[in-house]
Parts: sequence; structure tokens; C-alpha cells
Amino acid sequence: MGIVQKQGIRVAFVSFVGVVIGALNTLFVFPNVLGAERHGLVMLILAIATVIAQFAHLGIPNTIIRFFPYLKDHKKYIYRLALQIPLMSIALLVIGAFLFGDWFFQSYAQKNALFDQYQPFLLPLVASLVFFEVLLSISRSELKTVFPAVLREFVLRLMTLLLLGAYFMSWIDFDQFIYYWLALYGLNVFLLCAYLLSFNYLQLEFGFPLLPENSLAKKMLHYGGITLLTSSAAILVNRIDVLMLGHYLKIENVAFYTVAFFMASLIEIPARSILQIVKPLLAKAWSDGDVNEIATLYRKTSINQMIIGLLLFIGIWMSIDDVLTFVPEKYQGIQMVFFYVGLAKLIDVSAGVNGTIIATSDKYRFDLYINLFLILVTVVTNVIFIPKYGIEGAAMATALALFIHNMIKTLILYSFYKIQPFQIASFKLLAIGFATFFLVRVIPVDVIETTWLRILLRSLLITGLFTFAVIGFSISEDVNTLYKKCVRYFK
Repeated sequence: MGIVQKQGIRVAFVSFVGVVIGALNTLFVFPNVLGAERHGLVMLILAIATVIAQFAHLGIPNTIIRFFPYLKDHKKYIYRLALQIPLMSIALLVIGAFLFGDWFFQSYAQKNALFDQYQPFLLPLVASLVFFEVLLSISRSELKTVFPAVLREFVLRLMTLLLLGAYFMSWIDFDQFIYYWLALYGLNVFLLCAYLLSFNYLQLEFGFPLLPENSLAKKMLHYGGITLLTSSAAILVNRIDVLMLGHYLKIENVAFYTVAFFMASLIEIPARSILQIVKPLLAKAWSDGDVNEIATLYRKTSINQMIIGLLLFIGIWMSIDDVLTFVPEKYQGIQMVFFYVGLAKLIDVSAGVNGTIIATSDKYRFDLYINLFLILVTVVTNVIFIPKYGIEGAAMATALALFIHNMIKTLILYSFYKIQPFQIASFKLLAIGFATFFLVRVIPVDVIETTWLRILLRSLLITGLFTFAVIGFSISEDVNTLYKKCVRYFK
């Protein structure tokens, strides 16, 4: 087993454990320990800082990863880019915050006195996020992916859980919680920096010029600019609903929305793993000019992601009332928020890897144009829906924007390459989903008094009926192959 595969398995395991801790924090601990207003404050600060950080690093992380092989014998340029550009960017942000910060965030401060009190904490968090991303790009370039994954996916979430426990026990107050929570992000930067320095993967190199000879410098600047816009657009789309909720509504609504959004986001987690496997296969197929292989991968990812996504959507939707009994009463009116966002995520995963196919093709520029258009649609729909429908409006805007987004990507691929992801099995799968939903509804699970037993039994019924039908009707060749392997193994 190669080093990349070994590290991939370890990173996947760490990420899984991190998701479990993250789910515990987001769905249960944050709401019950901090309460809606303070929970909303933490989520809003993190969302704003994440968006600012994506622009503040100026595309340096992607540039380092892309051009690292060309500069492996001249790593001083890597170190200068990694250290000096973020420092200059953060310095400009500090000046900008000093001159325009109050004006820029006045809508948040006017509606939420708590945000006004903790607004100064934004810049330290932005700085930590920027430097961690830059150092992470060096670590990935050196094929050292496990340690940074442990820091970001496991340590950060575990330490946050411990801080929440300390706050619950009244060992610290909320001011101290915020200070320590911000310090966790700074600690991650320090530990990753120390790790890279100790193995000589990083040197404290300062000086000029920042870029090598002209021809390579031009390519680096062009690539950095394109990927800055592309990656920033993707981050902005995922966070813009939270930013606009904080702008239009009280900060506690951010907390309600975050819980529903996280539950819906569970639908797309398996798709991310599939994407990591498929992306290099698509790149190879493009290099070979094998459009038939790309079409096959397109259809397979669509049906497999749709199977997992539909199962998770039905499972969560049918037990959402029971799940929400474990959070404070204020959070218990977010069912329709989950429905709209969950539907959006289901549409997204069911469309397969359309974005990745475009990004790895010679039409990769369309990926940027589509993302920029998605931002426009998302902003406009949020502006229209949030004042009218509140947090449900933000969820409706997300659903509409992602539907339009995937429709455009699907049409582009069909227009240029005559490939599309859907097949007869896709419609059979939808029928199986509806049948499973209505069959489980008529089974009297609600007579069971213990909440977690109701959730468990309902989940087992949904999984059993759905899986049996998917295998019986041969919806996916991959699922049936996996089923046969399991049967042979147990025999």
C-alpha cells in the first residue's frame, strides 16, 4: 500500500471521528450549553471570519500546491509566499478594520449588541485561519496530511467540546470561553508550524523577490487569481445564508439555522469521499480523451450518491421531531429549514460530479463563471426570501440556488459533450424512496415511549426496506457487487 493511500485511510478515519464530535457539538452541546444567542454569535463570527480569510490568503494555498513541484529546488519562494503575503494581507485588513470596521459591521451590531461586544475578535480568528490554510498547503505538498487533519478535524473539535464542558460546569465564563476558543485556532497554527519546522518542511525565509523568473511568475499569478475567485465563491455560497441571516434577523436565528443546516449537510458527506476517489480518474480520462469513461463515471457517481443521499434524507426527515426533543425548545421549529436545505443537498449529490468534470476539462473556466453566477442567485434569493420568511427563507434560497446551479452545470456538460447523469434507475430509485417513506409511516413506531428507541427502530426499518429494494431492483451495479462480496465473505 502506497504512502498516499495509507495517509488517505488515516485522514478518512480522523475525519469520521471529527464529524462525530462535530455533530455532538453542533446538534446537542452548543444549543444546550450556550443557549441560542451565544451559540448564534459563535457561528456568525466563524462564518464571517471564514469568508474574509478565503479572500485574505489571496489564493496562496492553491498556488503553493499547484507549483510546488516546479519550485522544489527553490523552496525559498514557497516560504516567502507562505509567510510574507499573508502578513501583508493581514496588515491591510487591520488598517481596513480600523478605518471602516464599524461601518461595515453596523447592521450586525445594531441588531445584536452581543456581536458589537465581540466584533474585535474577528481579526485574530481571520489571521489564524489564513496562516493555517497556507501552512496546510505546504504540508499537503510534502505529502504530510495526517497531522494537520488531526489538528483541524479532531483536536479543534475535541477541545471545543471540553471548553463547552468547562463553561457548563461554571469553571469559566463566556468571555473566557471566547478567548480560549480563539486561542484554539492560534494553537493549531503554532503546532502545525512547529511540526513543519521540526521536519525541515518550512523555513522562516523573508526577502524579495517573492516570485521566480517572469514566465513562471505570470503562470502563478494567473492561476492564483483564478483559484482565489473559484474557491472563494464556493466558500461564500456555503456561508452567505448565515451572513445574511445575521444582517436581517436576530443572532439567535443563526443558531437555529446552523443546527438544521448541519443535519442537512450529513447528506453530502459520503459524496465528498466519492469525489476524492473519482477526481484523479476523471483527470486521467480527460488526458486519454476517453469521454465514454467520463460518462460512465458521471452516471455511476450520480446513482450511488443519490442512493446514499436519499436514504439519509428520508431517515433524518422521518425522525427529525424525535431528534429535536434533545435540544432546547427554541430550536424545535426548524423542521422545514432542514427539509429545504436537505432537499438542496439531495439535488446536489444526485447530480453527480458535474462540477468536477467541468473543472478537470478544457472548459474549466466555466466553473468560475458558474460559481460567480451562483453567488449572484444566492444573494438575490436571500434578499427576497429572508425578510419575508425568516430562516425558512434562507433555506428556500439555498434550495433554489443549488437547483439552478446544478441545472446549468448539467446543461453545459450535455451541450459540449452530450453526457448527462440520469438514467431509468434514477426514477426507479425515487419510486423506492417514496414507497419506503409511506410504508414506514403506516408502521406504528410512535407507540414506543422511549425516544431513542423510536429513532433506532425507525432507522432500521427505513434502512432495511430501502436497501432491500435497491438491491432487488438492481438500481446500482456497484451496490449489488458490494452486496455479493459481503454474502461471499460471511459464507
